[in-house]
Amino acid sequence: MDKELLEKELAPFLSPNTKEELKTIAVENVVGLTGTDEGREFLKGSERLLEGLVSLTEDKRTDIRESVFKALINLASEESTCLKILNLEKYENKVIEWIKSALNPSCKYADNICKLLSNLTRPEKCANFVSKQVLENEDIGIEKIVRVLCNIVHNDNADLHYLGAVLSNLSQVREVRTKIMDKEQCIIQRLLPFTEFKQSSIRRGGVIGTLKNCCFDTECHEWLLGDQVDILPRLLLPLAGPEEFDDDDMDRLPDELQYLPSDKTREPEAHIRKMLSEAILQLCATKNGKKFVKDKNTYVIMREYYAWERKIDPLNEIAAMNLIDILIGDEPTGDFGENLKEVDIPEDIKEDFIKQDEKDIELAEKERLEQLVENPAT
Repeated sequence: MDKELLEKELAPFLSPNTKEELKTIAVENVVGLTGTDEGREFLKGSERLLEGLVSLTEDKRTDIRESVFKALINLASEESTCLKILNLEKYENKVIEWIKSALNPSCKYADNICKLLSNLTRPEKCANFVSKQVLENEDIGIEKIVRVLCNIVHNDNADLHYLGAVLSNLSQVREVRTKIMDKEQCIIQRLLPFTEFKQSSIRRGGVIGTLKNCCFDTECHEWLLGDQVDILPRLLLPLAGPEEFDDDDMDRLPDELQYLPSDKTREPEAHIRKMLSEAILQLCATKNGKKFVKDKNTYVIMREYYAWERKIDPLNEIAAMNLIDILIGDEPTGDFGENLKEVDIPEDIKEDFIKQDEKDIELAEKERLEQLVENPAT
């Protein structure tokens, strides 16, 4: 591939003002290039071609816009390319324009924008870059993104499911989580019902990813677990099945987890179940949080879930077992303070933990492969 020649041939025609036939041919060629590693590497290295693609996201022709967004979504699968797109000198404010368009209730290509934004914001560096612009822009703001995400009829032309993934990515940033958990506004509370949103695993997963990220901030645990948010039942319910418990166990469960119907099903997506287990585990990082989670009889839900998960996805059972270990384990002896995250663990012990995790993952993978041999797909 003569890269200089190819750039020279394609770049002049990646413009809204180009003759339609030439523009179509150029876009088709670029889309084809995004399908190979070599092609994506070539495009990443050409600012002219990237600028041309970005310019065509506003093209008057729907088919051109669709193709260009497809190309950019493919390119944004790599962190280095995401940074290049976000830092194009000619389009330094483009990400804000895309977000504004995505939130516009009449935007016909909002879904494509959200898919692109979900890729662009996945790397932490990129999430930091975009979140800074969002937080500084009065016309957008985290509250507006959440409000639009939680309105399933916001745009008749788009589902906006990928807006959930965008929010989850942005919530990697502490300042974004601070906005989501603003005690003076009802923001995180709006997200809670979407842990059971059946219409889209993308939207549901984005919301649960956001809640999980919020659970990393231990100073907010008391508020999250308290009556103002009451996050625990929302995280536990998708992991609960139709199992019945004796009266004593049932009475200790949160009201939402009591007497579930016989046809109650668990969260179908393995990666979402893993996030739910990890979120609850984070809430056990402080002594008070752990006590609260234990007192709500979380163990019986996780016990049944673990037994079920072992038959479904052995790789996923490790996250469940980590939580169960915390719930049934004794309180550590010695003065460890109130926050277990702040405990200084010696390096040799850390290495032992890492080795044990690797063994657990290896064993789980072996069990999964054995299951596939015993139960081949038909």
